[in-house]
Amino acid sequence: MKHAKDCSAILLAGGFSSRMGRCKAELDWHGVPLVQHQVEKLRGLGIGEIVLSGFAAPVEGTVYAPDVVPHRGPLSGIHAGLLTVSRSAALVIPVDAPLLPEELLRQLIRAHTVGVTAVSHGGEIEPLIAVYDRALAGDCEEILQSPRTSVRRLLERTETRTLEYAGDLRLLANCNTPEEYREICGL
Repeated sequence: MKHAKDCSAILLAGGFSSRMGRCKAELDWHGVPLVQHQVEKLRGLGIGEIVLSGFAAPVEGTVYAPDVVPHRGPLSGIHAGLLTVSRSAALVIPVDAPLLPEELLRQLIRAHTVGVTAVSHGGEIEPLIAVYDRALAGDCEEILQSPRTSVRRLLERTETRTLEYAGDLRLLANCNTPEEYREICGL
């Protein structure tokens, strides 16, 4: 894929936030909610269509996509987003990883050709920082109807390419606990 404008985005903002103790999308990030920060980052890339999965409160410039198969993890959000987007592929990022470098996301979009293109580091794939073809919605649905619903099962079923990230791994970190949130805020 050549340009971010040719790509949609799915911002994963669901889950129960049980370890955080409150909604991660609403956490303060330098004066704005974390969800707004991530939406602005996606807009800064030039992405015009942003689908918000798992967070129903209105966020300007986004379309809300409720889970079709609820409570089945991040794959439910990816599935709902892929059913909603109009472009042939969508950049997927989590709401709770505010330090993701924009240049890495641009490189990821440019590297995408087919299936899934995911960030990796040291051989470890980050399936929630990836570009997914919209055509994978059917595969997602099949997996969501099974007992094992991890995103990695989808990666096993489709052509998956990786983009190696050699930068500071702290920039890929997400915040699942109050301690991780404070640490990320300190970076």
